[in-house]
Amino acid sequence: MEFDGALRRAAQLFVSGDAGSLTLLSKSERENDFRAAAVLEEDGVRTVVKIASNAFTTPRRIEGWENLIRESHALGAYMPALIPSLSGRLSEEFEFDGKIFTAWREEFAPYPLAQTDEEFGMDAYKQKDAARPKSEDGSPAWQGELIALYAKLAAARLPGGWGMSGYVRLVPFDGEETDEVEECAVKLGAEIESRFPALLPRWRETYGKWKANRDALAALYSRLPTSVFQADANDTNVLLTEDGHFAGLIDCNLAGEDTALNAALTLGYVGFAGDDPLTDEERAKKALRIFARERAWNADETAAAPILWKYITALYWSEVGDIQNADTGEKAAAVLDRIDRALAAEVSFGPSMHPAPR
Repeated sequence: MEFDGALRRAAQLFVSGDAGSLTLLSKSERENDFRAAAVLEEDGVRTVVKIASNAFTTPRRIEGWENLIRESHALGAYMPALIPSLSGRLSEEFEFDGKIFTAWREEFAPYPLAQTDEEFGMDAYKQKDAARPKSEDGSPAWQGELIALYAKLAAARLPGGWGMSGYVRLVPFDGEETDEVEECAVKLGAEIESRFPALLPRWRETYGKWKANRDALAALYSRLPTSVFQADANDTNVLLTEDGHFAGLIDCNLAGEDTALNAALTLGYVGFAGDDPLTDEERAKKALRIFARERAWNADETAAAPILWKYITALYWSEVGDIQNADTGEKAAAVLDRIDRALAAEVSFGPSMHPAPR
């Protein structure tokens, strides 16, 4: 759809008179999920107007973002402050082109992004990232500094209740029927049934192992401490200082409540682009160590860590994609082999969660 008219309509809810100049910043269109952002320049001052039409961007969630933004500021990390509408609300709803949009306005971030959309996947970005300050493990220093913010947010135990994190496990994200991991299991099973029926007995065996691990995790999961996190800390949402250190984050679209353990392990698994020599497991252990500096991992979290790691690494979107791209039964079977190996692997997170005193 054309977003210009919708963005103009949104801007009029936040600015009296002439809404000033609007320059499209980004847009995305997916099934039942329409989002766009534009820079609003008014009297030489730039702000950002954003709109979304989906099941999860609601006025209640946006009110919840404010607490996360405030706490991040208190912890020394920048996040764009929300700017109230003409009616004094943090968001407004309006109808346009047959869709209900939620609109909000925020500051224009005064820091550069670690990676712009235009730089995504380009060698020039990798060279730029390689020149930034490094940690002792060879990864960019800003990555550990970002994890430290997540660790401090975990220690703060921010109250949720207004929405779940986009990375949430075992419960559905707003508007979804399952969490992403179970969604992947369903998609992979359907792909095998339709394209590789000879592998169905093998898939049922693998799925049984996956389900047993999921059930073991579910027995512990509701007891794990939670907080609120931004939950989309990829390079294109990370702000850096001019000398390459972590400054803050933009984009709260997927922000919400999550367990501290899932926040740490997901940072390890999802990882970052650019110059990062660590494996997923090494990065996860690093995140657990950084979290341990701010808060003690309890017995339930220690027990759940290896089970959760299997849950989020054995079967996820990469496995679904590989099954979809498989053109022979042998290649599809190799994906199931990989899932089986991940479910059988025993990763010891204890030393990282409870490091010996220096």
